[in-house]
Amino acid sequence: MEYLVIADFKVNDGMADDMANVFKEALVDTRAFEGCNAIDVYYEEKTNTFTLIEDWASLENYETYLQWRIDTGIADILNPLLVGGWDGVVSSVKRLGIPKGI
Repeated sequence: MEYLVIADFKVNDGMADDMANVFKEALVDTRAFEGCNAIDVYYEEKTNTFTLIEDWASLENYETYLQWRIDTGIADILNPLLVGGWDGVVSSVKRLGIPKGI
């Protein structure tokens, strides 16, 4: 684990399957993006929220990826599916950085 990022995607009612399908397609590109070591996807049914735990080689790699997603129109795809749309995801992102081994 190099640089850990966590992002929450709170899905509108009835849209969990649609969101899962978006992830199945989009995460192929994400996992192939330079600096992406791994991404795990979790779903909490009670809150209708997907949480992505992302492992990146560096903060710079993650920021480059995030800008690419913005530039290629991810907000237009996600806005109808998510509570708060793309802005809700961005506000949930936690850039935890490098583990301290404490």
